Amino acid sequence: MIINSINQCIRPRPVDSRKPTDGFLVAPHFSTMSLLSLPPEILTQIFDHIDSSFFRENLAHLTVSKLWFEFARPTFLKNITLSAENLRVLVSSGATKEPSPLQDSLEALFLKIRGDQVRISRFYQEYRYRQGSNASNAPPAPDEFHGDNALETWLKDLDTNLAQLAIMAQKSRRLRVLRIQAWGYPAPAPLPSYDGYYYLSLPTMRALLSVENLSVLVLDLSTNFLISSRGRGGDAGGHICTAIGTLLGTLRTLHVRMRSICPDVLKPRDPNGSLRVSTVVVNLSLDLNLGGITSASHSRQCGPLSWGFLQLKADMREQAEALAARMASPKTVRILTHSYPNFRRQSLDVLTGKTMILEGDVAWDEDGETVEEYSGRPESDFSDDDSSFFDD
Repeated sequence: MIINSINQCIRPRPVDSRKPTDGFLVAPHFSTMSLLSLPPEILTQIFDHIDSSFFRENLAHLTVSKLWFEFARPTFLKNITLSAENLRVLVSSGATKEPSPLQDSLEALFLKIRGDQVRISRFYQEYRYRQGSNASNAPPAPDEFHGDNALETWLKDLDTNLAQLAIMAQKSRRLRVLRIQAWGYPAPAPLPSYDGYYYLSLPTMRALLSVENLSVLVLDLSTNFLISSRGRGGDAGGHICTAIGTLLGTLRTLHVRMRSICPDVLKPRDPNGSLRVSTVVVNLSLDLNLGGITSASHSRQCGPLSWGFLQLKADMREQAEALAARMASPKTVRILTHSYPNFRRQSLDVLTGKTMILEGDVAWDEDGETVEEYSGRPESDFSDDDSSFFDD
């Protein structure tokens, strides 16, 4: 009944849209008088039932009146998606500092970061290398390619802004969903080995993952980590698996794909007791499809030494089985890989021991055709470097 009443109250009806209301210029007019006459505590409960997408799809829905805005704003801020650019705008506006309406309202945060600046700088470096010292083919100035100086500024600004966001997120008592997707250019698909993609600071990432009481964590990261905004972390220093495993005490859903990973990602801090987490998917496949050229590699094990992909997969499966044994109500526990040479995605169901083939761009936890023995090429210990992907 509450939902039906909301729909009736906020249904637009034709009026003079030029007429101001309480200082706001109203685009559509809403029949809201009866709704806004209710006690504040009732209004708060009613607006909690409205999804933030209602306001995001049409910002005019926020501008009915000042009183309406006061109740609509927390709903609008419950679920936000940030790119590097609008994160910069958000931080510069002071919205991440206390007192912060965003901090008080935020329930779900989605970061979508593209490493365009890193790629541009890498192109410039490769161009210089290929041209050598041939004066007639001298490369353009770094500023023209947004080269090293611009990259340094971009990395510093990104790290500063993410650090401010992390501080706010740690204080957001209602934050339950955190999704971070970081990729190269031009598509949101993780890249095979390409040593130029370092743009997430390891300390800042750990700060983002120190949020308490998360229920859902989704990490899809194609980038390596920087020890700081100036130094590379790589496989030796880019280890955040322990921080992820620590969150298993509160999580209900975990999806993770990273260039470097180890079984610590599935090890809770508390070695005893049952866990509420019911869905766990570890994607070891770093797939790519650009310009009709398909190539892929698998994640590496964290640390300076790698024992090969088959050992990593075996270790992840063993730890996933140990984790599943502690789940109070296990629903999905899967490990995703791909086959050679056709790069078809395979999903190992740890709970049943069966393997499924995932066709197309389906979600990681979707079901596929179950196979007894897949007829593709047998698995081998291809490393990231064994699968070069394209020439620019």
